[in-house]
Amino acid sequence: MTLLSQEEQVKMKWIKLANIPDPIGFAGAYVGIASDCLVVMGGANFPDGKAPWDGGKKVWTDKIFILKEKDGDWMETGILPDSMGYGAVASYNGAVFIAGGSNEHGHLANAYKLTFQEGSLQIHNLPDLPHQIANCSGVHIGNYWYILGGIEYPDSKTALSICWRLDLDQAEKGWEQCPAIPGEGRMLSVVGDLDGKLMLASGVSLHDGKRTYLKDAYMFDYNDGWTKIADLPEAVAAAPNPAWFDKDSDRLLIFGGDNGELASKDLKERHPGFSNNVFYYDRKENTWNYATHSIQVGVRKDQSKTWSPVTTSTVFWKGGVVLPTGEIRPGIRTPQVLFGTITQD
Repeated sequence: MTLLSQEEQVKMKWIKLANIPDPIGFAGAYVGIASDCLVVMGGANFPDGKAPWDGGKKVWTDKIFILKEKDGDWMETGILPDSMGYGAVASYNGAVFIAGGSNEHGHLANAYKLTFQEGSLQIHNLPDLPHQIANCSGVHIGNYWYILGGIEYPDSKTALSICWRLDLDQAEKGWEQCPAIPGEGRMLSVVGDLDGKLMLASGVSLHDGKRTYLKDAYMFDYNDGWTKIADLPEAVAAAPNPAWFDKDSDRLLIFGGDNGELASKDLKERHPGFSNNVFYYDRKENTWNYATHSIQVGVRKDQSKTWSPVTTSTVFWKGGVVLPTGEIRPGIRTPQVLFGTITQD
């Protein structure tokens, strides 16, 4: 990976918006923009306060939270058709689209369109996915919504290479199967819209249920198919999706993620937290680089390590990228909401 000078690097500034109104927060929430409001829906946490290795019970939610202004407070409005999380989400033409995911009963194939008008929630059924799926990745490019990778069942031994898309202007026509992801089947990848082309990076493959953290990356164009691009310097599994394309700098940014270095260690509550690096892809040079001013989420009393969320979504809203709630250490959520902008300082 080429190291750039301070003048060449992307620099970011981070602030905190109001916490979502839950003391724990959620991983796997569906995050979108509807009627110019920030929307956080569903997800799961451990409300009994116990970590999963201590017998804590994972509970999914159907709650929907809305934030109208950057300096405002969140409102709870309506509920999802079911408690659910860890699926795909897209924002398009003032509506939020969600599909797949999981809950306590297993993985889901349902898809919905949600609109919010003057505080009233409307939910419309969309064609089901070809089969149930969770831990997938999703992004909309133009009028098409792409869903990639994931696992079909909670106990799946291998991950999938699927690539589906739905024309959001003609959703009644249902899902179209696109060429499969190259390389290994994977879940928890990062995808993004790089100026009209789909980028997919990293994720986790499964071999008889055991995880391998991936660093490879690809570009997809519907007419030209898949093309391999430069590998990442480290894995970014479960980083907030989708990656953010900044048109001014012509670069695609990935925020944090799990590089897998601690995955084999039984650290439990001693886990220091996930990566707070920000990576960006320069397509002219076909290189990945580190941005300066990495994500600053908070500092534990016993460590200087900063926290960065995984298993959450990103949206571009009110002039910046939003990283709401998510998981900051294995089994540990946060209600914090981060707002990042590119700066020259």
